[in-house]
Amino acid sequence: MGIGLLPVIFRKKPVKEWFLVFFFKGYLSSFVDSVVTSEKWLNFPVRFLPKHFQINVLFDYLLFPITCVVYNQISHHSKLPGIILKSFYLSIPMTIVEALLEKYTKLISYRKGWYWYYTLLTETCTFLLSRTSIALVRKLDKKYENQSNH
Repeated sequence: MGIGLLPVIFRKKPVKEWFLVFFFKGYLSSFVDSVVTSEKWLNFPVRFLPKHFQINVLFDYLLFPITCVVYNQISHHSKLPGIILKSFYLSIPMTIVEALLEKYTKLISYRKGWYWYYTLLTETCTFLLSRTSIALVRKLDKKYENQSNH
């Protein structure tokens, strides 16, 4: 399903910004998950390429970045309150799904005091960080474009 969404999310312009968001989010989420799993706060007993990765590769490099691109697209023209609210539109359902997966499957295991609200906070903060980063890129791009036109 994630691979099928790739052409859909990259049809909307500005495409290069969405690629930046996608790759930034993949890097950021894999970094955060690497810390969380190495500290043994969270474990992914069932994962893709388990001999090579402790993180959930499919989530960190595909599903979460896709969700982040969608978040950036729906908040593209929003003011700060809308940007914050829309980050929760996506992080709350994702947290609910993770909590259910942790409770009813062996895909995720909370350990050493990890709770669902840490997931909610982490996901929301990474959405906001990616949104802030792409806003900064837009601002710098506009600044350099204006300088080159003079």
